[in-house]
Amino acid sequence: MKEQLMLRWQQGLANVQQQRSVQMARKWYEQLPERDRLIVKLVSAVLVLALLASMILLPLVRAKAMAESQLERNRATYQQLADNAGRFGNAVAATGTAPLLTVVTQQARSAGVNLSRYEQDGQALRIWLEKAPFDDAISWLESLQAQQGVRASQISVDKTDSSGRVDIRATLTR
Repeated sequence: MKEQLMLRWQQGLANVQQQRSVQMARKWYEQLPERDRLIVKLVSAVLVLALLASMILLPLVRAKAMAESQLERNRATYQQLADNAGRFGNAVAATGTAPLLTVVTQQARSAGVNLSRYEQDGQALRIWLEKAPFDDAISWLESLQAQQGVRASQISVDKTDSSGRVDIRATLTR
């Protein structure tokens, strides 16, 4: 493979050297005094470096500028989301240090939801609601998450004989 590449390179170089314009340029270069040849070499080197810079470095600089711009937009979006996090139900109220059982029972009482049964399970709290109005129970669970940071890690909702009423079993955690 290396030999093939070298052969192609030599053939291409020979083709270029056989062109009339290249032969004329070579003859012109050879007729120049030594000092002028040095100047031509230096100018050629500067042109090659400028060409390489425009082909390699400029696209890299542009890509870096675009990445920095994207990063700044992402930071602004993140800051906006962080500033508004409390508005979307992820904020934990100052009572977040109160025991889970206390928070849940107080919130249930204030929302008018009757807990049929509850049971502490380590850091979680299992609750049962029987024949509870569906809308009230769901609103209560939603407000628990939005205001207290208490979420239902498991929930089971079963319909009852009464219209709009359900039996709910849930495991609540912080």
